[in-house]
Amino acid sequence: MQLFRGLFVALLCLVPSMAAADEARLTFGGDQYVAGQMANVSVDVERDAFVAGYDVSLQAPVTGDAHLAGFNVGVERAVTGNVYAAASSLNVSAPVGGDITAMGQSITLNTGAEVAGNLRLAGASVKLSAPVAGSALITAQTLNLDTSIAGDLNFFGEAIAFGPNAKVTGRVTVQAPNAIDVPASVASADRVTYSQLAVPDYATQAGKTAEHVVRSVWPAVWATGIFLLLLALVGLLFITLGNRFVLAMEQAAARRPFRNLGLGTLAFASVLGLVGVFGLTVIGLVALPFVLAFVAIAWALAYVAGTYLVGMRVGTALTPIDSNLKRLGVLVIALVVAGLVGMVPILGWLTMLVLTAFGFGAFALLTMVRWSARDIALLQPQPAPPQPAS
Repeated sequence: MQLFRGLFVALLCLVPSMAAADEARLTFGGDQYVAGQMANVSVDVERDAFVAGYDVSLQAPVTGDAHLAGFNVGVERAVTGNVYAAASSLNVSAPVGGDITAMGQSITLNTGAEVAGNLRLAGASVKLSAPVAGSALITAQTLNLDTSIAGDLNFFGEAIAFGPNAKVTGRVTVQAPNAIDVPASVASADRVTYSQLAVPDYATQAGKTAEHVVRSVWPAVWATGIFLLLLALVGLLFITLGNRFVLAMEQAAARRPFRNLGLGTLAFASVLGLVGVFGLTVIGLVALPFVLAFVAIAWALAYVAGTYLVGMRVGTALTPIDSNLKRLGVLVIALVVAGLVGMVPILGWLTMLVLTAFGFGAFALLTMVRWSARDIALLQPQPAPPQPAS
């Protein structure tokens, strides 16, 4: 977790300058951030180091922790704190005062890389030639152990090759498909525990996973299809039964679309604000379920209207749309396209929000026009009643 958090911070800080140089650097609060094709730390680091690139090299001492990510990663100078690394090839040649947590294709701890803390390693091939003062948790296909481990060794993998300097002071726990002989010079038999590690049937597991994914996807597909069908039916009712109202919305949306969008944003916010207003009192809480139902219905109608109106603007630019059947076709196509766009992260949410606000704007504008017409009629001066003849 600290590794990815640190790398995220490093890249976030360096993005503005990486476009202008092959290597970008930032020193802030004693920390050093380096990113680029060839990312090298050549100046002493007062606190922590965050380095990301293709070839990553730590060529200066680090007082705090080192967070490293790249294709080839090398630790050539001492790190007082912990080392967190992710690489295809990791080589540690200098002392580490804390723990090492790393994953990669090939991980090598050379003779000079004394580790004062624990090891947590995951890789295809792991080679240990540096003494470890703590314990070691290693997951690897093959482990080449040629050093001393003061604590325990817990190994998950297939094979271990023991060198002449291999020695474990604590317990040795081996979990592998086949038994691994641990020499008495490494650990006495009473301190060695072996558990058979079952090799998974990847083909069967992949089939079960695919089946589970398909089964979990189909309910979502059906739910989405039913939801789109209901929206299309609502739109069909409006197009066939409220043809004059639909034509009025088309005219209102075509004349000043940006004004309608702003007006719809205000209307949308007002409708959502009803939930908070009714939640302020005890009586309002009783009516809150009805308010939520109203908000949901209003949102659905506005979304259908906004999707239809945007689809009509695009459709009329391509071909004349002069019948209810064509309008229904535009509505169905627009709903499907909007649904597909809605699946895109961030962009889909923004698209849905804009379509809903646009629909609210069309409804709000027509409502205001009708109310204004009535208000104008009421405000007209009334003729004086006739006076009786004297």
